[in-house]
Amino acid sequence: MFITISDVLNMEGFEDVEVLAGEAGLSRRVENVYFMEVPDIYTYIDQNGLLLTTLYPVADKPEHIETLIPKLAELNLAGIAIKPGRYVAEIPTIMVEQANELGIPLIKLPDGANLSTLTNQVLTKFLDVKTSLLEFRNKMHQQLLELLLEGTDVNKFVHSIASLVNAPVLLLNNDFEYVGSSLHNEHKISIQHKAYNSDASKSTFSVQVDNTVYDKNDLFIQCIFAGGNDYGFLVILLEKEKNLTEDLIIAIEQASFIIAFLFQTEQTLLQKERNHLSSFVRDIFHNQYTSQTEMIEKAKVFRWNLQFPLVLVSIKTNEKDSEKKLGIFHKMLDSGLIEGSASKMVDVPIENCKVLYTNDSLVCFISLVSEKNVRKKLQNLGDTILTLFEKNGHLGVSISDTVHHFNQMKEYYDNSTLVFQVYKEHLQKQSYVHFYGDIGLFRLFHYVDNLYMLEDFVTEKLGKVFEYDKKKNTNLLETLKYYIKNNTNVQKTAEDMFVHYNTMRYRINKLKELGIDGEDGFELTEISLAYQLHQYLQLKKG
Repeated sequence: MFITISDVLNMEGFEDVEVLAGEAGLSRRVENVYFMEVPDIYTYIDQNGLLLTTLYPVADKPEHIETLIPKLAELNLAGIAIKPGRYVAEIPTIMVEQANELGIPLIKLPDGANLSTLTNQVLTKFLDVKTSLLEFRNKMHQQLLELLLEGTDVNKFVHSIASLVNAPVLLLNNDFEYVGSSLHNEHKISIQHKAYNSDASKSTFSVQVDNTVYDKNDLFIQCIFAGGNDYGFLVILLEKEKNLTEDLIIAIEQASFIIAFLFQTEQTLLQKERNHLSSFVRDIFHNQYTSQTEMIEKAKVFRWNLQFPLVLVSIKTNEKDSEKKLGIFHKMLDSGLIEGSASKMVDVPIENCKVLYTNDSLVCFISLVSEKNVRKKLQNLGDTILTLFEKNGHLGVSISDTVHHFNQMKEYYDNSTLVFQVYKEHLQKQSYVHFYGDIGLFRLFHYVDNLYMLEDFVTEKLGKVFEYDKKKNTNLLETLKYYIKNNTNVQKTAEDMFVHYNTMRYRINKLKELGIDGEDGFELTEISLAYQLHQYLQLKKG
């Protein structure tokens, strides 16, 4: 709620005034009243002021009269009211022209106007408005506080805010992603936000509800901030062509304080629950439970339907900074997207999925309903996780073997984390999804500290092939891979590599010339081992 020039003109004492120019500015906001007692008035007034004057200080200074309104316009003055007669016979034509051009209301006061009385009228109105605003603020605060004391949650509170301000309300997170709203679920809501770090003025933001688009002019956005933390945004959808009122601004500001408190409270409770959950899982890993039934019953405290068989999906980030890393993991936890995706893609109830932070990574426990096509489902889940959180940097997803008994949980968890150690360097360059069961001999190679010894063995067995490929620009090493994979079956190897049988025979003979003997089973085993060692060493080199 505020006062405009139009409001002033409707006050007692202003009945006989005449608006000579600047009608376009009648909606200008008035926040103070000033008298002009000196020519150099400009340092004594602020924007949105109403200037009352007889022009006495500049009556005999035409050059000052000609610059008065342009300079007041630069200060964003609300308007100027002049009482002619005593010092100037009529308001100068130049001032009328300038006021029209600049959109500043120019008001002619009648002969009997008392400037002090008019000023008191406006200031009294200011006081009434401020008192009304204060009363409204207190009333709004009391209503919102009562909602809080009734034990409302964030979702109910958003609906209550919408009722108080009589407008739809959206709740967004810090990334301008939709979290909830006062609208019914059947509405389709999409958020469009594009930020420009170099020029904030170019940033765009709009909301679409079904077929209706709300741009910046149709929205009021209030930051939810408390205790040095940003919790997101309240977005009010305004009616088209409807002005934003000060009452609404006050209501939303008050609401943002309360909702920030609700967020703080919910996060505190959530963090306590997560701490207890982590402690529970640590007890499982340290064999503190001797009964599977006891463990399953304890899990129900966390709304977790822990059953067997289950799999563990572990997630690691390449972020080095500890604080940023925790921020990424907490964001992933808060989103609920991992449990939701696991439930949907592995086809299990969401209560069968539980995600927690432990040992510098996230772990998602998924109790399976069926093991049919489970590998394909888990692969899709891993790929989905990478897509959902790709803007957080490179992620590694490790999937354990299936756990059939609670005594296996610690062992299978450790196995899945071994994937992270094997692919440590790889994670710095790109994201991945790997099953523990697929790393084969890599799980043994990892425990050999002397990499030079491994490289010597690879060179001894495959060095001539490396040299030949480099010199002739060929790829006999790939031929060797398929040859080993197909158990030295030349026909099958040719088919897999899409080459003629005779071409493949030539390549196999060339491999024999280079020392690759496919007829000696023991030698072929060492060649196969050397090839896998080569893959492992390439992986370690990143």
